[in-house]
Amino acid sequence: MQNVLLVTVDSLRADRVNERVMPETAEFEDEALSFTDAVANGPSTPASFPAIHASRHFASIEGLGIPESGDGIITLAEHLSDAGYDTAGFTDNHFASGDYNFDRGFDTLHDASGSTEAGRLKQFVQSNLDKKGALFRAIESVYTRVDGALSAATGKESEYERAASLNERAIEWIEGREQPWFVWLHYMDVHHPYEAPVTYQEEFLDSPRSVSQCRALSRKATHHPEKMSGEEWDVLTDLYDAECAYTDAQFHTLLDSLAELGVRQETVTLFTADHGELLGEHRKGGHPPEFWEGTIRVPFLLDGLERDGEHGGQIRLLDTAPTLADSVGVDQPAEWQGESALELAAGEGREFAFGDVGRDVNYRRCYVRRADGWKLLRHADDGEHLFNVRENPRETADDDRLGDEVAAEAELATALDQHTAEMERMRSGSQAIEEGEEMVDEHLEALGYK
Repeated sequence: MQNVLLVTVDSLRADRVNERVMPETAEFEDEALSFTDAVANGPSTPASFPAIHASRHFASIEGLGIPESGDGIITLAEHLSDAGYDTAGFTDNHFASGDYNFDRGFDTLHDASGSTEAGRLKQFVQSNLDKKGALFRAIESVYTRVDGALSAATGKESEYERAASLNERAIEWIEGREQPWFVWLHYMDVHHPYEAPVTYQEEFLDSPRSVSQCRALSRKATHHPEKMSGEEWDVLTDLYDAECAYTDAQFHTLLDSLAELGVRQETVTLFTADHGELLGEHRKGGHPPEFWEGTIRVPFLLDGLERDGEHGGQIRLLDTAPTLADSVGVDQPAEWQGESALELAAGEGREFAFGDVGRDVNYRRCYVRRADGWKLLRHADDGEHLFNVRENPRETADDDRLGDEVAAEAELATALDQHTAEMERMRSGSQAIEEGEEMVDEHLEALGYK
């Protein structure tokens, strides 16, 4: 049996896999099966990882994460473990960790999130400042200095454990392994606050920024985007690209390490992201609970099958687990809601993709995207939007066709209504981590969602 490697990059936009920003990954894409119209089933880690690991829509589960066991949910790690695979995961994101039961099926799960005293202290500072309140606005500059001082005092060069470190852990685990293995790595480097090593910043900026400056600008873009100047958006974009370039180099290093171990050619590798990122589009930064193309378009690159080529049909992150199981000849469980992308490569398409956020907005934030490019977005109190993203990928107000008696509008609305009704039915049988728990609020704040 072939080994399985799943690399997910937090917040990586599909358009960054190019020769300028991520040349090594672009070269990997040239030799892989590349699905150029892959979309996330949500605009955030909590919304995407049930789809990635368990082929389940986030809205089909009550709460965050996945249930502790059973409940009609089978993870990719569990399924491959039952098929004889050794399994290991390496992450530094609370919402993709054992706290939310994503350790199911893994023999080993390294979770770096909040694992050090410094990390716990920083999380305490972040969790006890209301970022929307007057107090936070009054002392935001002080907080930035405290944040930077903590980093300097603890020797941490970044908010998260670097991809290079996760690579080392994964290679150490793989080395000498006799059974076929499944390894998942989740790189956090591209997630804001975009604090790439100086060497990579110098590729995109005339003057590299300090950790404190990176974090301050990222917070401004995420929490006060209306105050951002055009120049600041440009700097933020360059910092984001620097993190993408760093991640590109580390992904290349990981593949080289597998080659040195002699297992690269016998490994199926899938490279993707949990969602994208906004860099000033729609006057927003980060990944708010909205479904613009910048937040849902992700790379989806599959290598190791002696097949390559570009495929433009629509697939979803929901198809991740079925695709990897299919790639190594393991049957798909009936419980999975996705389908193998290899079927798409053979000419079969996915007519609809759906996405949502969570119960805290009563599932009124959701979207449906049709394979021909028509997309209906429901942004709760912010209204609904209808675009043809094939013709107008920027999704500007002038491109909005809602109410123009476009035939696609009624079909998309009906499909989305049916989807949300089905998700409501399924939620009654699957209980995960309750969204009101103190731990959840702390993790949301630590990652900048609140």
